[in-house]
Amino acid sequence: METFRGIRRVLWITLGLNLIPTAAKLTVGYSTGSLSIIADGFDSVFDSASNLIGLVGIYMAARPADEDHPYGHRKAETLAALVISSLLFLTTWELVRSSIVRLRNPALIQTRANIWSFAALVVSIAVHLGVVWYETREGRRLRSDVLIADAKHTRADVFVSLAVMGGLVAVRFGYPIADPILALVVAAFIAKIGIDIVRETSPTLMDGVAMPRDEVEQIAMAVPGIISCHRVRSRGHEQAVYSDLHVQVDPAMSTAQAHAIAHEVQDRLRQRRPDIQDVTIHVEPAGALPQQAGQEQIAVQLRRLADGLGVAVHDVWAYHLSDGYYAETHLEADGAIPLQQAHRLASALEQRSRAEIPNLVELTTHMEPRGRLIGTPGPGLHDAQVAAMVQEVADETGETEACHGVQVRQGASGWAISLHCQLSGEMSLAEAHRVSARLEGRLRERIPGVERVVIHTEPREESPQGLA
Repeated sequence: METFRGIRRVLWITLGLNLIPTAAKLTVGYSTGSLSIIADGFDSVFDSASNLIGLVGIYMAARPADEDHPYGHRKAETLAALVISSLLFLTTWELVRSSIVRLRNPALIQTRANIWSFAALVVSIAVHLGVVWYETREGRRLRSDVLIADAKHTRADVFVSLAVMGGLVAVRFGYPIADPILALVVAAFIAKIGIDIVRETSPTLMDGVAMPRDEVEQIAMAVPGIISCHRVRSRGHEQAVYSDLHVQVDPAMSTAQAHAIAHEVQDRLRQRRPDIQDVTIHVEPAGALPQQAGQEQIAVQLRRLADGLGVAVHDVWAYHLSDGYYAETHLEADGAIPLQQAHRLASALEQRSRAEIPNLVELTTHMEPRGRLIGTPGPGLHDAQVAAMVQEVADETGETEACHGVQVRQGASGWAISLHCQLSGEMSLAEAHRVSARLEGRLRERIPGVERVVIHTEPREESPQGLA
């Protein structure tokens, strides 16, 4: 808002200054019949009009973003600059038309040059030089399209007045035809200024690049964890830049870590360019997800899917049988949520995993409160005997409703056991974990050489999520 107040102050000051040469040139022009002085006077009228247009544009641009204009109203200032250029083209047209009429009919040329003609032009040049210096300095300091455009418009007036003064000298020496000819020269110069304003303001309206792509990529790639950067775009005004880009990170990275990296990119971009209003960063995994599943790829994809559900996994095991991969993992969730809710999260993870991970036949999850890990130890018997012992221990436990889906296999350093147990759906996840931990302890006491135990707890109200 301080910037807009500064621009308004400059426009009010220049409006007052522009009225001085306007009045002087129009008065002298009509009294002497000089077409070039009258044209110069009307050009000064447009200077004052451009100040008023600039004030309206700045009033609109200063309005905050709203529901209909979520990016704000800053382009109103650029539109005001384009309106100023249209006034320049209108001045050009009037000068050309009047000059051609007089050249075709020289009898209409009734120009008189006297001391007042030169005095009006000297006043105009002096005032406009002061306005050009002041507006250019403030326009660069405030980065204002309107002030820069208006300064160029006023600078054109200086050259116009100098050309008119040369025409008056020619008239004094008996060459009145010089007056309309110089008016045409002035018209061409004014048109050139208008074209320059259009060329300089159109990138903002056409969403031209506001920040070099190489600069954005360099800043993003300097952030640890960014593997690549692409689809970099920027637009907006010099003082209100909007940018968006895509960055790739390790697919095994957690959502929280990827989010932190995106914020770091935003912070570094804003440090380099404080005029950035907003940065949108789309984070995506580097490279395509593997088409053929393997233990490492399964672990990576399980972590990705768990992040999407707001849970975490650790200690992922996967082994291959004739029909595909079987995986087991520990799933961490908030310990205060009911077992029923925790089981729904586990079921969702299992369903998504089977749908998205190639060749995954079954995923067994052991649910536990977030932050706690289950340890794993050492070997020995026959698969069927161990499975029977597991079922017996589970049936003897009075804390579970029913246990099913018992699986036993020989691991690298002992028996790997997994089973499903039903508990009350109203039981907290923390209590369910304590029950499964006690059952695991009994299994380790009764069965020699247990490497690891994975117990999937589920509420009895829901149908058990058995083998796929």
